Amino acid sequence: MARRKPDLRALLNDACTRRGAAAFGIASVDEADALETIKVGSIVNRWSVKIRESMPEAKTVVVFAIKSVDDADEIAIRRGEKSWDYPGYNPLLGMRREVIKILRESGYRAAPAHWLVPLKRLAILAGIGAYAKNSMVLSPKHGLWLRLEAVVTDAEMPIDKPFSKDLCGRCTRCVRACPTKAIKPHVLTPERCLIDVSERDNPPRELERIRRKVEVQLTPNAHVMCTVCQKVCPYTSPERRRNQLLVRPAKR
Repeated sequence: MARRKPDLRALLNDACTRRGAAAFGIASVDEADALETIKVGSIVNRWSVKIRESMPEAKTVVVFAIKSVDDADEIAIRRGEKSWDYPGYNPLLGMRREVIKILRESGYRAAPAHWLVPLKRLAILAGIGAYAKNSMVLSPKHGLWLRLEAVVTDAEMPIDKPFSKDLCGRCTRCVRACPTKAIKPHVLTPERCLIDVSERDNPPRELERIRRKVEVQLTPNAHVMCTVCQKVCPYTSPERRRNQLLVRPAKR
């Protein structure tokens, strides 16, 4: 009697879950590549790319995410003049290696999604969450606290239904709370976002003053990234609000 072929999707889901994934989904490359290209960031200043530009035979995208559970997950460390490290994202790397290993051992091609492929769009197509008014992915269960990663493959697997529900409704808390007014409903001005400002060599003085008040500086090379718009969201749990640094920003 022939052995039953293992369920590839289930194998990948289980592998990610064991490594701490909070969300998992699979999207269609056809649907992803049908979307219009968009501008990526202000520092990068590039346009998004199609998945099949790097893997013409790609059929599906495996999307997975971890959750930020504490302000310690929001630390940014300057490693060099032009290099930043975000330790809170590191668990995704092991997850990505495991997903690629399983796919390749199953006889399929697999590779990380190109860095100019918009992960938020993939997450929405994979049913993980909605596009929130602060331009992040909003999950009904995890709020605005998911970190995303994706692997493209030529394996055919059942895809998830794209997330279509509007979770924000009339709420504008994130828009009103942003300290630099970088947010309009569903539109972010990256040049004014403090996450972007912290990486720039010579940010405007006005924005740098705000950044120093909002972002906790831990050492000369490490700070806690701004999460103001995330913490005011109604989908943020009381526990996540409590898990914040107990030190105050230094007076300057």
